[in-house]
Amino acid sequence: MKTNRTAPSGDRAAPPADPRERYDVAVLGGTMAGGLLAAVLARQGVRVLVVPSAEDRSEPSGETTVPYTAEVFLLLAKRFDIPEIAAFGLFPDLPADVRRDSGVKKSLGFLYHRPGRPQSPGESVQFNVPGEHAEWHLERRTVDAYTRRIAHRYGAAVLPHGVHATDAWTEDDGARVETTDGHVWKARYLVDVSGPGSFLVARNGGDDPEPRLGLRSRVIATHMTGVKPFEEVRPTADYPRATAWSEGTVHHLFDGGWVQLVRFDNHSGGGNPATGVTLSLDPDRWDHLPDDPEKAFRTVVERFPDLAEQFASATAVRPWTHAPLWQRTASRTYGERWFALERTAARNDLFLSRDVTMATEVVHALATALVPAVRRDDFTEAPFARVAAFQDELNAFNDRWLRCARVAAGEFELWNAFSRVWLLWQILADLSLKRARLDCESGVGRDWTPVERFELGGIWFDVPEGLRGVIDRSLRTIERVGAGELSAVPAADGIFAELRREKFIPPLYAFGDPAAKVYHFTLPKRLKMLWWVKTSAPADFRRLLTRDNVTSVTSAASR
Repeated sequence: MKTNRTAPSGDRAAPPADPRERYDVAVLGGTMAGGLLAAVLARQGVRVLVVPSAEDRSEPSGETTVPYTAEVFLLLAKRFDIPEIAAFGLFPDLPADVRRDSGVKKSLGFLYHRPGRPQSPGESVQFNVPGEHAEWHLERRTVDAYTRRIAHRYGAAVLPHGVHATDAWTEDDGARVETTDGHVWKARYLVDVSGPGSFLVARNGGDDPEPRLGLRSRVIATHMTGVKPFEEVRPTADYPRATAWSEGTVHHLFDGGWVQLVRFDNHSGGGNPATGVTLSLDPDRWDHLPDDPEKAFRTVVERFPDLAEQFASATAVRPWTHAPLWQRTASRTYGERWFALERTAARNDLFLSRDVTMATEVVHALATALVPAVRRDDFTEAPFARVAAFQDELNAFNDRWLRCARVAAGEFELWNAFSRVWLLWQILADLSLKRARLDCESGVGRDWTPVERFELGGIWFDVPEGLRGVIDRSLRTIERVGAGELSAVPAADGIFAELRREKFIPPLYAFGDPAAKVYHFTLPKRLKMLWWVKTSAPADFRRLLTRDNVTSVTSAASR
């Protein structure tokens, strides 16, 4: 297959490929994960065919990034030599059409609500992203199309919009994909990113009757125009914050659920007036709601005065996505010559910026197995079983955070504590992965095994001693609250006390102070941070702070 390195404009696909030609890998599904994987494979000389799925454009939109997400993107870009992927971690470097349709993320905000009462400024938290980072809100249709363009640029064949898969299966000599234009495409291996309606999963046992996930959610999502910025709902002077709420991701929390808002028009170059709106509810706590998703959404927000005002003039501009039970897991996620990736394998809440992050993590892991398999023409299942186990561990780790988030949302004091542990994990994961990547790039022979420690589970690289223990103990404390064994306020007090005691946590972070609800790092704070690093930081923490990483750690504390 001839390689075409000229990126097509818009969403134009590669010219229709020859169905008689046999590809190395067929990627079923044209979403971001599929496009990124196809780009990586094609850049490594793999003959790739991308086959769109009928469900590609039906996914809820509104995912966001955090600095750790950016580091995973950068790992993928550096390891596989695709500079375009590095731009996914730095919003200004993205193409104009992606920036126009997507939003910026200057902060991560949490506003706690109680039925029938105005939101209390004292029950709010804001983590600010430092200026040298450039996080963003992904408008998924535009982003998905862009990843397909990158894949085409590096040589992947991409079927045109309007042609999608109608069936997929494997045979002794490889895989087959049937499409709406009557063609049957051949490949040596099939990666399925088509989502919950996967033909391949249906042929291999379907979904689990009960998802292998602990969280249970009713999810209602859409895009809306006319969503009033929260700083116009409540006087800005009431809130100690560093950025306007609408310039970041906003989470409205309440007992039994949350609403996540991601604006796409919150920067000077924005041309998309919509806001991604995702409502997630405990189905047992909210079992009285109407079946109609819009009526259910209105019933919920009208219970909270400030939310009712924020959405009073809002109108849905996309069909409502709705599922009484959003969670699902496939009973099998790999087999002879096939692998189910990302939302084909499992689906959970779109919360705390994990959806995009996990997709990129698994793309990286699968590429480490698939590229050598193609080159050796050896598709033995063992390497893919290892990646599937890692994907399961990532899903389980994410599910544990989400389950604890649901419990923590029952009381602001517990959420206040939970959010600090989450932030600590994100900061140190970002720094640790960067340290591991830099070591790999500078090492003899560019050995990438330090970023392939998939057996470690959700945190798949070395981190400072003590982090895993703090996470586990804090989440177990919250799980005890969920089980009725402990009250929320004593649990929060215990978590804050541990955050104050741990020597590996920089004291300047003030993670152990319940009153420190706005994280914004000034220059004096950065200098104090550097002094702590030089004089008091544990050795394994100090190792993160080489010349290449020191800017990141001083700035990371503001998140």
